Amino acid sequence: MQAEYCTRCQIAPEGDLLREIAQSSDRSLRGLLRQGHDRAESPMGQRAEGYRDQRVQEDKQQLASLENELKQYQEELSYQVADSVLADEDIEEMVARLLADETMKRLKGQISDLKWKPGTVNEEDLRQALEEYEREGYIEIEQGAVKITSKGARKLAARALERILQNLDRKELGSHAVEETGYGAELSLSCRRYEAGDDYSLVNVERTVLNALERRGKLSLEPEDFAIHEETHQTRLCAGLIIDESGSMRSNHKLAAAIETALALSQLIGREPQDSLKVFIFSETVKQIEPWQVVNQPLRGGCTDIRAAMSAFRRAVASEKGDKQAYLITDTEPNAEKGRFVGFDRACAGVTEEAIRYRQQGIKLNLIMLDENPHLKVLASQLARKNLGRAFFTSPLKLGEVVIEDYLRERKQRA
Repeated sequence: MQAEYCTRCQIAPEGDLLREIAQSSDRSLRGLLRQGHDRAESPMGQRAEGYRDQRVQEDKQQLASLENELKQYQEELSYQVADSVLADEDIEEMVARLLADETMKRLKGQISDLKWKPGTVNEEDLRQALEEYEREGYIEIEQGAVKITSKGARKLAARALERILQNLDRKELGSHAVEETGYGAELSLSCRRYEAGDDYSLVNVERTVLNALERRGKLSLEPEDFAIHEETHQTRLCAGLIIDESGSMRSNHKLAAAIETALALSQLIGREPQDSLKVFIFSETVKQIEPWQVVNQPLRGGCTDIRAAMSAFRRAVASEKGDKQAYLITDTEPNAEKGRFVGFDRACAGVTEEAIRYRQQGIKLNLIMLDENPHLKVLASQLARKNLGRAFFTSPLKLGEVVIEDYLRERKQRA
């Protein structure tokens, strides 16, 4: 099916070409050219082919013009040869002069170049296909490499969010209860008596001790002595998107889905001035980036240190007020700590320890798993058993919907 282009600037609708660039593993002009050859039906392939067709047509016109010019020149030379013969000019000198004729050489060379010029899409066709996007400020081309600008990333974010919200419109969001009472809340100065099921982390130790002393004059605790902090849920949310960039994330469009999810969430959170988003990418090391920069990050690969990634977000929001929650996206079990491979069992224990710190500091943990390998299931089971967070197993196709729907649900609960 042919793509439709804007008649003013010929930019494909919905930022499809930008999306194609964002999902490309090789952003060099040569890499994108190979991709255009392999996927001629893609927006970039179609656009480059359009410039190729235009170039081929211009080459045909130029070839016809040169052939006509050569024919006329050869006719002029034939008259000159006839005059030379009648003037009894030396034949060898006449032939040498014809062979050395620069105009004849130039015309024949240009004609030969055009006849043997490949008809496939070339790098110049691709450059022309990208020229309008570069002029509009959506991309930059430096030393043969294409980068998406912050303006281009915002365009991608808007379209990604629109697609996700359209899909969610087909679903009933409804209202949902807060899953864990202690998550994402601040403690109020007021207290109440302990009730069965209350989280022990909410115990007001000072008030509880005073209750026991007032009641008996000594520290002998009874259930009725325990005082529990009331919780006040905040309207502000500090969200974290923690994205695995290990090599396996390149398969099955997992990394592309994570990038789109980051862009869409940043676009949505941008509508809520009090909310904020922090984005981290990790493999065996962790790096914090601006949300829009996720489209230009090279895949580093390596081992998977989930504990370090979780710890980086926890430290980054330590002084933040309001609700805090992290969405950690991975397809690989934890297997590294501090840049060293330590195996699953040891790494899993470290992740669990970090999840406990999340619980202690009121950070909601959402592990979103793009693969159902046995080790990930063990990790999910362990966290669920200890009530240390939530685990989602989903596909790249549904990743954006899972995160955006959960964020919207959280906002509705805090409204």
